[in-house]
Amino acid sequence: MGLKIKPEHKKYIRLVAGLILLVLGSVFMLIPFIPLGYIFLIASLFLLATYIPPLKDIINKIKSNDEKGRVSQVEKKISEGEKFVNDKLLDEKSDT
Repeated sequence: MGLKIKPEHKKYIRLVAGLILLVLGSVFMLIPFIPLGYIFLIASLFLLATYIPPLKDIINKIKSNDEKGRVSQVEKKISEGEKFVNDKLLDEKSDT
């Protein structure tokens, strides 16, 4: 029937995804010909901001300096990803 995740584990998915993106972003920052480092780092900031409140201030500062709207695009993609997780992966039934 596919992978179903219990709703109480959703907070761990967000944390693990944020940490993975943080590591990937840090690695890609060191490789100059792969421009995804900044995107992964910003995405990890959005995901980890619920666990580390000062990150929200950093996100707002980055948004104010972003002239091309890339931060808003990343934020939109993260929202779409969270909606996908809610719709497709979370087990709505409590099988206890």
